[in-house]
Amino acid sequence: MAESSQHAALVQIIIGYIKREHAEVTALGIVDDRSSAIGAEKPNRIEGFVPDVYAFDAPRTTTIIGEAKTKEDLETEHSKKQIAAFLSHLRYQNAGILIMAVPWQLKRRAQAIVTTLQQAVGAGSVKTVTLDDLGL
Repeated sequence: MAESSQHAALVQIIIGYIKREHAEVTALGIVDDRSSAIGAEKPNRIEGFVPDVYAFDAPRTTTIIGEAKTKEDLETEHSKKQIAAFLSHLRYQNAGILIMAVPWQLKRRAQAIVTTLQQAVGAGSVKTVTLDDLGL
């Protein structure tokens, strides 16, 4: 399925945030699922889902999953299962962080969905960040 320009912009917001907010993390690798050169490294599947952005350092002290959601896909069953899988994965990581990026109108709803799923999978230790596209 082709990526929308809005989704691509939200992924860029996540990558920019990680680079700014985690600049002190040495050896931080960031891989993303955007269309790029053949053979480029992409994030691994997590419980069958591929995150838009996956960042980690070595030795592993920080693990970040970034997921961009548009109005069309934020509240789908697929997205809820995907977010739950990512939260479940992150709860077993050192300093697990889930970063969501959504259109500004959906920020509160996205935060509520993540909080509900976080409680459902027992991922209270996972830090969550919700970004929006107002800064574009």
